[in-house]
Amino acid sequence: MNSGNENIDDEKKIIEKRSSFRGWKERNKGKSNPKIRIIGVVAMVVIFSTLIIYYSYLDTDINKNNTMDKNNTIIPVINTNSSNGVNNSSSKIVITPEITQAATPKITKNIIGKMGTPFVINGFEINVTKVSSSSFYTNVWITVKNIDNKEKPFTIGPSTVILDNIGFQYEKVHVIRSSEIAQTNLASKALREGSIFFETLKEGRTAKKLILDLKVEKAEILLEK
Repeated sequence: MNSGNENIDDEKKIIEKRSSFRGWKERNKGKSNPKIRIIGVVAMVVIFSTLIIYYSYLDTDINKNNTMDKNNTIIPVINTNSSNGVNNSSSKIVITPEITQAATPKITKNIIGKMGTPFVINGFEINVTKVSSSSFYTNVWITVKNIDNKEKPFTIGPSTVILDNIGFQYEKVHVIRSSEIAQTNLASKALREGSIFFETLKEGRTAKKLILDLKVEKAEILLEK
């Protein structure tokens, strides 16, 4: 009998415990621990912030790489230093294109002159005194004075030409004669004279204009008095 009573008592205790647990669940139904909620919210904020920062960095790195690929030329280099003739590795040489700024050309100044009247061009005082033509060449006689306070080169440019009375152009030619004007340095205040030779004029034509090119400036000299 005692054994039967003990079993009944054990079952009552089990039933009471279950009832007590159900009651605790009912009382706490719909409730949550505030600390757990706060920790969960903080964890979610940290996770989302980390994801935003990561994707932002990833997007910036991709854009940077795309910009470098556009501006750089990549040349693959194969390593052929293997003893068995097999390529071991490869590398890349990145060549950044050099940007060269376009040079601004100097402005050419045209000066209008007249034969027999001195004019100043590029620091020289020049006077065209006479012009003559033969069956071999056309000869223009000039005097040149360096009016600067220092020695400097006197050079006649290749675009120096003569125009005749109908506008036909005659090129400058090199004639080995003692009268040809020297194209060397001219001392300060020094004077020099000589001829510039051109192609011979066509029959019946006359020299009308001299285009004198001194590399920096040009002068147009009327050859008809």
